[in-house]
Amino acid sequence: MSPQHHPSNDVLTGYVAGALEPGFGLVVAAHVEVCTHCRAGVGAFEAASGAALEALPPEKVGDDALSKVLERLNDAPKPEAKPDTRPFVERLSLKPKKWVAPGVWVAGVNTPHAPQNRVYLLSVAAGGLTARHEHTGAEFCTVLSGAYRDELGLFAAGDFAAAESDLNHQPIVQSDEACVCLFATEGRLKPQGWLGRLAFAYADV
Repeated sequence: MSPQHHPSNDVLTGYVAGALEPGFGLVVAAHVEVCTHCRAGVGAFEAASGAALEALPPEKVGDDALSKVLERLNDAPKPEAKPDTRPFVERLSLKPKKWVAPGVWVAGVNTPHAPQNRVYLLSVAAGGLTARHEHTGAEFCTVLSGAYRDELGLFAAGDFAAAESDLNHQPIVQSDEACVCLFATEGRLKPQGWLGRLAFAYADV
């Protein structure tokens, strides 16, 4: 997998600094996990942050600081956690699926987020499409499997997409398999047409 669409440097620095809302950070993490280019960028930003910390003037510490550190070193070491090697989607804590149309389901992701925001998985069957819609705020998306095309181009597995409130689009699946994407959105989507409004309201997106 070699993604062609990546987060901006501003998004990656926010991710490294922990400045993104957890749901948006989760979408970036899904991309970084499969993108060597962005993993290198994350490493560079982390190194720069470490160098900046080293350049800070030293702070005074208490007289008992050394003894406290030595006490902690004497504590029994905790067993090292084994890395979870399951596919990213299987590591997500999901709410029950909602089938909103034939071949289309959505499942909310259990992660902290502002009350008005949404974090969810969306699966659309091969050849399917979503209702045309606009946004009320920013949207992050990482394609986990399959591919779709919209007004911004073709996005395949591993690709990252970012949208703002001025985007009006209609993603159409371009793969022979279902397209599964992880989304984080600010506010609700604004679908066009009564059928789209019904489907989005039921999906709670």
